[in-house]
Amino acid sequence: MVKMDVRRLQAFAKVYELRSFSRAGEELLLSQPTISAHISALEEELETQLFDRLGRTVLPTQAGDVLYRYCTTIFTQLDHAKADIMALSARVAGELVIGGSTIPAHYIIPRLVARYVDAYPEVRVDMTGGDTSEIAQKVADGTVHVGIVGAPAPYPELVSLPYLDDALVVVAPASLSLPDMTESGWQDRLAGLPWIMREQGSGTRQTLEASFAKGGMDIRNISPVLVVHSSLAVLECVEAGLGVAAVSTLAAKTYLERGTVAGLEVPHLDMRRSFYVIHHGKRYLFPALRAFLKICGFA
Repeated sequence: MVKMDVRRLQAFAKVYELRSFSRAGEELLLSQPTISAHISALEEELETQLFDRLGRTVLPTQAGDVLYRYCTTIFTQLDHAKADIMALSARVAGELVIGGSTIPAHYIIPRLVARYVDAYPEVRVDMTGGDTSEIAQKVADGTVHVGIVGAPAPYPELVSLPYLDDALVVVAPASLSLPDMTESGWQDRLAGLPWIMREQGSGTRQTLEASFAKGGMDIRNISPVLVVHSSLAVLECVEAGLGVAAVSTLAAKTYLERGTVAGLEVPHLDMRRSFYVIHHGKRYLFPALRAFLKICGFA
């Protein structure tokens, strides 16, 4: 009969995620020999190899992939059990993993977390970043408990709660001679500018595509000079004179105030949007998550 130790499973899962025995040991505060011993004990117990050791590279076998899928379920159930027990004593404790797309991660979540940890000091908060589609995927698969993103989640099982209004602004290098966007033919003039774009899957890109479509433009007709995976990097590229870009007003505010970039008025484009708090609608709302939603203003 297989009797797997939870500590061994935790060591296995961390090696699986990091693809490294040494890095897993560092995260779990265990020595590398201890991590190796846990994995060897599991492999002996299961009578199969869980990882291929290829020099410094560690890759999971098919058996490793199967075990990891079950590990995530086991850990989730253990977290729910702990949360239920803590709820009996009205304690809010445990771990909360918060995901944020670029703008929320930089400008919204830090202040929320400051209020949250002040109110609930027994919760350990882990924050992870990504674009809107990546965070939605992580919430859907359970590796992130709650996210704040720039578009509604495209999964029916996720709840998307409108949280904060925002708008995009087109910014350009301060030295660039800006064309008039109020007269007819503005679409061609706008499309003819050197564009710096966010990557596919970002909430900013989705909002820009939608606003272009409403304005009678097809974003596919624009050949960007650069595709960048961060709003801050986009702004730095604009400031360096590489082109124009659409970014959140939250991100652009400092650059516009110091005059290193200029705003380009495009009155025919509606670039308003909202940020959304997303969580899984079919999973248990454990106390730490319920408390975070309350901090966000949702009862």
